[in-house]
Amino acid sequence: MLLKNINLNYLRVFECVYRRLCMTSAAKELHLTQSGVSQHIRALEECIDAPLFDRLHRKLMPTKEAQKLYFQTRLALKHIEEALGEISQTQVTLSGEVNIGTPIEFGIHKIIPALADLGKKYPDLKFNIALDFASKIQSQLLAGNLDFAFVDEFVSDRNIETQKVAEETLILCATQDYLKKFGPPKNRKSYFEELQYIAYQKDEPVLRRWFLHHTKRKNLTLNVRATVMDVQAIASFILQGLGAGILPGHFLESLKSQNVNLYNFPGSGTPLKNKISLAFLKGRQQSHLVKLVIGDLKEIIK
Repeated sequence: MLLKNINLNYLRVFECVYRRLCMTSAAKELHLTQSGVSQHIRALEECIDAPLFDRLHRKLMPTKEAQKLYFQTRLALKHIEEALGEISQTQVTLSGEVNIGTPIEFGIHKIIPALADLGKKYPDLKFNIALDFASKIQSQLLAGNLDFAFVDEFVSDRNIETQKVAEETLILCATQDYLKKFGPPKNRKSYFEELQYIAYQKDEPVLRRWFLHHTKRKNLTLNVRATVMDVQAIASFILQGLGAGILPGHFLESLKSQNVNLYNFPGSGTPLKNKISLAFLKGRQQSHLVKLVIGDLKEIIK
């Protein structure tokens, strides 16, 4: 039996390294040295006689063997933890406050429902949530006011460490009735400048990113009729025929389920993706509470 030759700690370290895809981050979480983590991984690879990670350009890439092992290991460790809790007649509880930042739309539609699930699981856990523009979330992270945050690709600072957790497709859309005023849709500068738009914020960064991605145009003159940082409000303006706007793909799918169909501008054919990342201040030590909340949130969002 292979199992008799494997130290349980090897699997615990492997699970953390696979999840983090970084020896340094795993070492911090496990309170081990980086060399200690590396030794555990090497020992496990020797025991099973199979490579678990490829080291490419200083990045860890899980092998197919690692992928097979990870999901079974994570499940097994969870079951062991639950069994130990039952035997010792103690329940794993979380209590305290966690400070979280998130963009408004993603927070309302993804993070808050996930936090509600966590709140039911841990009755003594409290959340302080900052819903704001990505730039302001970044400022609060840098000031140390947030334990962690969710940010999109519009945020970047070398003092903030990020880990991708999700992505959404951004789609420019409008009602068919609204577009009838302008004739058949055309991929022309004059056509796009004739339309009216609903934007999330001033300077229209999301709209302009869509046009740059799909049409390679940087300097369009956009006639913005309304600015509101909420996807429900954007959708309402679009459905009322005030103009065109950007909606996430998952939101458009929910509209379709309600028999509401919008015209989606095809663009270049390559979808525009908005990457959502978990972000935290580089070098800041996370409490055990924050680490557990982050781990549970990532699983729920996934």
